Amino acid sequence: MRLLAAAALIFAFHGPVIAQTTQCQFVPKASDRLACYDRLTPPEAAPKTPAVTGKTAATNSPADQAQLVDILAVENSKLDGKLKSICRGC
Repeated sequence: MRLLAAAALIFAFHGPVIAQTTQCQFVPKASDRLACYDRLTPPEAAPKTPAVTGKTAATNSPADQAQLVDILAVENSKLDGKLKSICRGC
């Protein structure tokens, strides 16, 4: 008897949730459908990140990119040396 009452309560509260999500499902135009879903559950605002001044121009310069490539090449050669020294089949 308790199980039947619990099932009835579960289905009673899930009816409005199902009805809200299906009304946007049949909107033919994609942008209108997205607007419908946004009205039902508004999107959360993205957290604001503090603006970094002075570093954006420096990190985009070709000299900095070349330095990063050199650092990565050194790390890759170290990793290759470690991988080639692993005994496979000892």
